[in-house]
Amino acid sequence: MTSFRHLSRADLDQLTRAELSSRVAQESSHWKRLTAKQMDEQAVAAYLEFVGITAAVHNPQGLATHLSNLIDGRDDNYLDETPGVTGQDLR
Repeated sequence: MTSFRHLSRADLDQLTRAELSSRVAQESSHWKRLTAKQMDEQAVAAYLEFVGITAAVHNPQGLATHLSNLIDGRDDNYLDETPGVTGQDLR
């Protein structure tokens, strides 16, 4: 089994949404395996950080704008953006 590394806010500055999507899915599976009773204070803090990162990667307003642009025939490279650099993260 490969080692698991949690996403970090720095990943938002370095990876594109396309690159982050598979990482978000992988980490989401990790958190689904844990129950609230299994999580200590540190795990809860890490989970909340993950939720914030997920919100930045899958920014609903940005995605809606991107889809609207695609419908209008304009590719705005939304999936190629790094969410931390573009300022669309929810810090």
